[in-house]
Amino acid sequence: MLSAHHATSTHVTSPASPSRSLVWLVGLSHATNHFAMLIFPAVLLLVQQEFGLGYASLGVFANVALLGYGVGALPAGMLADRWGSHRILAVWLVGGSLACLGIGLSAGPVGLVVGLAVLGLFGSLHHPAGSGVLVALRNVGSPEVGRAFGLTGVLGNVGIAASPIIAATVGVWWGWRSAFLVGAIPGACLAPLLWRNYLRSPWNPEQRPPARRRCLVPWNDLTLPLLLLFALETLMGFVFQGFSTFLPAYLSERASIPGLTAARVARGGSFASLALLFGGLGHLLAGRLMATRYREAIFLVSTGATALFLFGMGATTGLPLVLSSIALSVGFFSLGTMSNTFIAFHTPPHLGATSFGITFTLAFGVGSLASSAMGLIAQRFGLPAVFLSLGLVVAGGGVLALYFGHAVGAWSPHNFKWTTDN
Repeated sequence: MLSAHHATSTHVTSPASPSRSLVWLVGLSHATNHFAMLIFPAVLLLVQQEFGLGYASLGVFANVALLGYGVGALPAGMLADRWGSHRILAVWLVGGSLACLGIGLSAGPVGLVVGLAVLGLFGSLHHPAGSGVLVALRNVGSPEVGRAFGLTGVLGNVGIAASPIIAATVGVWWGWRSAFLVGAIPGACLAPLLWRNYLRSPWNPEQRPPARRRCLVPWNDLTLPLLLLFALETLMGFVFQGFSTFLPAYLSERASIPGLTAARVARGGSFASLALLFGGLGHLLAGRLMATRYREAIFLVSTGATALFLFGMGATTGLPLVLSSIALSVGFFSLGTMSNTFIAFHTPPHLGATSFGITFTLAFGVGSLASSAMGLIAQRFGLPAVFLSLGLVVAGGGVLALYFGHAVGAWSPHNFKWTTDN
């Protein structure tokens, strides 16, 4: 990231700042994205009941969607830089709705797998394009970037938190296919609003200098701090896909009384939604804290705390487990806002969406392996082992966060000579 002193000394009030409505639309697209992608984990036990599948097979099903979610991110970023983030976001909203509709009308496991793959590919469009829009906010100073990522992160968590309880409730009452039909509604409603904003907005968020065509991947622009952030995002993407896939099932097993599958699904979905909803608090706090002189230190501490919360989840049951999952949600999602803000300040202005495309390709592409890997661990050692294993992964991320702080000079006393003038 740019040094704190430099970030504040170059603070300007840009007339090209995007409207607040655009930031909200990006955030609502974020909410829709996570809502749709987390329907399958919420109804995982119902799918298991209908098709008689084990955790390993269900993990592979989720892997199909998550792999497309990852491999499509880099092309999505390049398309957003070339054709415009509004257009790419609109394509995701329409395509994602059609994919959910197709899954809702599927007759068997093959139709489900194909639909999940298509949903993953369309879903991969949101994060690079949406983040590319927000990168332009760095023209008005780092606090604005952090707050914008914080707001869109909060709205993303609304989608993350709403999906387990809504999808589980709909699935229990009307079947898991109905949950996907409900998931098709938000995108269909939001796409026209986003396109209308694009047609009316006097601000053009796409930066398209000729340099964007020099090469497909901007290797010469990848600095050491940016590479470290990519590596950390890769690990965190693995962790997110791992715990989000099995969180509802885990909470239904360890945080509720034994019972029928339907009752377990509803209870697990409710607890998962409660825990994930608190992730919005993490985004808000991180958005504010990114304007302080201690942001790299906070980043490191948050990484370590997140590892501890995962260990706590793997070792507890009942109320302590629910509290640990809430703490995990706050810690983990705060890391997302922090790392995204750091990346925004390291990425070249003409490659904003492309750099985030690389980020999310690594995070979601490698992260997609988590559902299969954790499915095998769950089947062999039980679900608690999933969260203990993910805690070890985050601990490795703490080493990267420490090195990142060193690479940007954060541990130098001179770096702390910084005050906000916003």
